[in-house]
Amino acid sequence: MEAGGTAAGTRGGGGGAELCRQMAAQLAAYQRGMAVERERQASTSANYRAALLSSRSIAQELSGLNLHLRNLEDGLAEALSVKAGKESKYQLTKETISSTAAINEKLEGMVTDQRNKRDHHAAVISNHLEAVEALEAKFIEDETRMKKIEEAVIWYSKFLGFQVVGGEGDEVNFTEEYKESPLNYANPIFHGICPVLPQGVKFIFNKIHLQSPDKEYSVTLKLAKDRYNLLQCDPSIKDSEELMKDLNLTNDLFKFVRIVRERFQAEAATVNGGLLMSSVVCPDASSIPVSPPMLMPLDSRTKNVPDKSLSQSKNKGRNLPSKRGAAALSAASPGSAGIR
Repeated sequence: MEAGGTAAGTRGGGGGAELCRQMAAQLAAYQRGMAVERERQASTSANYRAALLSSRSIAQELSGLNLHLRNLEDGLAEALSVKAGKESKYQLTKETISSTAAINEKLEGMVTDQRNKRDHHAAVISNHLEAVEALEAKFIEDETRMKKIEEAVIWYSKFLGFQVVGGEGDEVNFTEEYKESPLNYANPIFHGICPVLPQGVKFIFNKIHLQSPDKEYSVTLKLAKDRYNLLQCDPSIKDSEELMKDLNLTNDLFKFVRIVRERFQAEAATVNGGLLMSSVVCPDASSIPVSPPMLMPLDSRTKNVPDKSLSQSKNKGRNLPSKRGAAALSAASPGSAGIR
């Protein structure tokens, strides 16, 4: 057994030496490979560093080229903008010159026309000045006439008890409504009020009966579609429908108002059997030494209004003009603007 063990140990010792030699050879090979690899890595690293430096140089050069390119592009854009502006300015200047030339030609023609019109206008202005002077004179005349109308309205309201009120009972400023009315002078009492008072116009009379001078008699009319309509009559009078037919036929409002007052006087005389105010002087009138204002005709084209009671009043008192324009204010009396 000892011999066998020795032989095995000898074989084992020889195998170990061989293994050591192989390992040493491999180690030397590895070391040589590592040396070669180190040399290769060093060469590669050197090449990489050289390439990196070259790339950095190229990048810097490229950056400079890009900056130069941007500058060139900015310069080109600016140059194109300047060129476009100059072209636009040139085109605008060209159009302006053409337009100015056309305007100059037109102005030359207009100057010639204006010179011709100047002489014509001078003659027209001269004629207009003459017309204005005539209108100013007429305006002064109309203003005087309106003052007389206002005085007459005040007189009739005070001494004859004649008032014109709106449908709601508010007294109407006749003069202002008359001045503002766009209609002509025909029936100024009614046309001056109805356009702004669609509820109608109320004509009030008092001082008709001596025993009851404050008692009011009234008639309310409304103008609709160029036709007079009777809304109310207090007290009622006979033949009112016939009176309205005659009013719409003749358009003579003044005659209608005078006849209505006559009917009211007749009604008062029939009912009360007393004296009428028309037979005596009003108590207020005795203290004021004035006569009824005389009025100028409002429209010289209107015709004289026939008055049935005019002939009856000639022998009893004074009369006012019977023109339709003046009768607008004398309608308060039954045929005469004076006090009987």
